[in-house]
Amino acid sequence: MENKNKKIGKVLIVVLFVLILLFVYFAFLGGEKKNPFSKPEVKTEEKTDEEKFIEMKEDAESKIIYTFDEELERNREWSEDDFKKMAAAFAERFGSYSNHSNYENIVQSKEFMTKKMRSWADSYLVELENNSEYSGEYYGMTSKVFVSPQIDSFNPKSGQVSVLVSVQRFETKGVSEERVFNQDIKISYVKEGGEWLVDEASWQ
Repeated sequence: MENKNKKIGKVLIVVLFVLILLFVYFAFLGGEKKNPFSKPEVKTEEKTDEEKFIEMKEDAESKIIYTFDEELERNREWSEDDFKKMAAAFAERFGSYSNHSNYENIVQSKEFMTKKMRSWADSYLVELENNSEYSGEYYGMTSKVFVSPQIDSFNPKSGQVSVLVSVQRFETKGVSEERVFNQDIKISYVKEGGEWLVDEASWQ
C-alpha cells in the first residue's frame, strides 16, 4: 500500500513538473509577449495609389486661399450678359419698397449709383420725407423681373451702356386687393472710378 502511494506521488510530481514546463514555455518562450491589458490591434487596409493621390489632392485644395483681384476685375471685359444680370438685380431692389420700410430700397441701392445719381437719391429721400404723410395704412410695391432684360445701347469702350428691364409690379394698399401690372425701367450705366455704376434709372 505504501509503495502504491509512493508511485502515485511520483506520478503527480512528474505531471506537476510537466505542467510547470509548459507554463514557462508558453508564458516566456512561446512567440511574442502580449500584454493582457492592451487593446486588440486593428488592421487597416492598404490604400491604392489612386486613393492616395485623391487624398493628397483634396488636402492640397483645402489649403488653397482664393483671393479677389480687384484690379483684374476692374479691367476685365464686361459682356452684355453681365449688364443684363446687374440691371435685373438693381431693378428688383430699386422698384420694391413700402411705407413701413422708410424707402430703404433707395438707401440700399446707393452703393451701385454714380455720384450724380446718389445726389438725386438724397434729394428724393428728403422730398419723400417732407411730402409723404403716414396715414396708418400700409402701402407697398414689389417688383419682379419676368423676361430677360434687353440691351438698349452697348458702348463699353466709351463708358456708356443702357439696359431696358421689364418687371411685373405688385401694388398693395391696406387690405384692398393687390394690383398687378407690368412696367419697364431703363437703367443707364457709366464707368466711374473704374466701376460700372447706375447713372440714371427711369420708369417708362
